[in-house]
Amino acid sequence: MRMSRHLVAVAVLAAAATAGCSRSKGCPAGLNFVSSRSTPGKEIWCVAKDGKRAHWIEFYGKDDRRQSCAYNDGRPEGSFTAWHSGGKPWLEGEYRYGTKAGVWTQWDKNGGKVAQAEYRNGELIAGAPVGIPAACEKQKP
Repeated sequence: MRMSRHLVAVAVLAAAATAGCSRSKGCPAGLNFVSSRSTPGKEIWCVAKDGKRAHWIEFYGKDDRRQSCAYNDGRPEGSFTAWHSGGKPWLEGEYRYGTKAGVWTQWDKNGGKVAQAEYRNGELIAGAPVGIPAACEKQKP
């Protein structure tokens, strides 16, 4: 009798610990799931305890990621990735001080490179413009 109550308690605690965790699994190390703000089920926010670093992930559907951005001090900072529906890469680039920087690359649904560009301080300096649909600049952590 005692053993069965113990097993029930363990099962209840395990269920509570994993409830709602499917979205929180997308948070990078050191960041905690905070909310699904404007479009519940379509996006998540992950934030560091100090509130300075954050990460936004948008989804097409339940676990099909659409785009992902890192933030520092309220502005995009670090890697940006967008995927075609189904999980293949669509766009990759980087933000520095809130603007596009470095090499940005775009692929088609079959994995073929479509375009590549280089940005400095948000300005296109070489190649074809890519990263136009990146929504990071419009998000506020």
